Amino acid sequence: MTFGDPPATPPDSNRLQPPLQPPGTGTGGPRDGPRTGRGVWLALTILALLVLGVVFLLPQQVAEKVPPPASVPLSAPPVAQPAGDQDNARRQAEQTLQQYLRLQAEVRLIRGDEWATVAWDAAARHATTGDRLFGERRFDEAGEAYAQALARLEALKASRSSRLQQALEAGRQALNKNDSAGAQRDFEQALLIEPDNQAAAAALARARVRDQVLELTASAGRAEEAREFETARTAYQAALRLDPAFSPAQSGLTHIQDILDNRAFKAAMSEALAAIDARRFDAAAQALDKAAAVDPQATAVADARERLRVARREAAIAALRQDAAGRAKAEDWQGAIQRYEKVLHIDERAGFAREGLARARQRARLNGQFDHYLDDPTRLYADDPLANAERLLGEVPAAPANEPKLAAKIEKLQSLVRAARQPLPVKLRSDGETEVLIYHVGRLGRFVDRQEELRPGTYTAVGSRPGYRDVRRVFTLRPGTPAPVVDIRCEETV
Repeated sequence: MTFGDPPATPPDSNRLQPPLQPPGTGTGGPRDGPRTGRGVWLALTILALLVLGVVFLLPQQVAEKVPPPASVPLSAPPVAQPAGDQDNARRQAEQTLQQYLRLQAEVRLIRGDEWATVAWDAAARHATTGDRLFGERRFDEAGEAYAQALARLEALKASRSSRLQQALEAGRQALNKNDSAGAQRDFEQALLIEPDNQAAAAALARARVRDQVLELTASAGRAEEAREFETARTAYQAALRLDPAFSPAQSGLTHIQDILDNRAFKAAMSEALAAIDARRFDAAAQALDKAAAVDPQATAVADARERLRVARREAAIAALRQDAAGRAKAEDWQGAIQRYEKVLHIDERAGFAREGLARARQRARLNGQFDHYLDDPTRLYADDPLANAERLLGEVPAAPANEPKLAAKIEKLQSLVRAARQPLPVKLRSDGETEVLIYHVGRLGRFVDRQEELRPGTYTAVGSRPGYRDVRRVFTLRPGTPAPVVDIRCEETV
């Protein structure tokens, strides 16, 4: 139970392992070999007395050992308290709950929820009552309920030694009386309280001496003690094939199957959680499928699936964020835009993606403006594009220190603009009779040799002469190239 969680349910409601019933117990006795009539009647008499003792005396003893929980008002309306008192009561209730939860964990480690289920359930009921009262803001009453739950667990933990001694003594007495069923029950309880108790284990093995069915059951028990669970299951199944109504074998088989299922479940869950932590999400999903096959209704599987979903989502966002940051650092703004958009598709509330997307789009637009001229420098040979490029350089004269690619673009465009403004020489030749005109430059008249200084670009020269067909020459001036020689003369008569 954790603060704020749903009320705890009794531990047995979701525990895979039912309380162990040792071989030789139950209402259906083993089919023994031939006996004398007197021995049979004596055995039946002892068995009847044991049954009567279980039916009439054991409930009284349990009731005496575990007093009922003190009543806690459940329906009384909450009494208004000053805010300060409420805060103090709430803090006190929370502190008591934390003490209870710590002790609950300690008791669970020593399996107290299994060998003292009545006391454990009583404590849990008090804690559940406390949770409900806390939720109703009845903090004083909640604190009392938590305190009662804590007291129950303290008494449970303190009773461990006496319970162990009682189980050992009862088992020895039953074994001395040849009550093998009672002896096995007592010694298995002792082993549940203290699994490493060698005396209980040895006495339990001594009690398992019977004919073929009992031998198979005893063999299953020994296999269980050795944690050879598959072998134990096989032996129990063999015993049940001989006597399907033999209750110790039935309960033993159920117990073993629960252990095997529980072990498989835990192994699959451990594998799944480890795979999630290692970001091996496909392997985690496969392991969770195996766990669900053992227990489809387990809340742990549903919780782990949700954890896997969140982990996958967070891993995808983290990878995209890292990728986007790397692309932004490399000034790959289009790539960064795509990654930030993917993040927002996964989680539209991701603030870093919204901010990163806005910046990436702004930088992409700016770089695109420079690329417009750098991809085709001939655009600068026209007046309007050249003026626009100069305006861009005026607005962005330098790049941030962490954008060397943009700095290179700025420097390159500045060089191209200077070159576009720098006139280049062109040599013109004619026959002295042809009138020469260069579009967007002017009329040059007649000449034989002439040199002009023109800005880089593509020009069209037209020659005309009366009685002759006009001629047209297109030439291009580019920075860094030799000055062209353009010959313009009309030679074809009309």
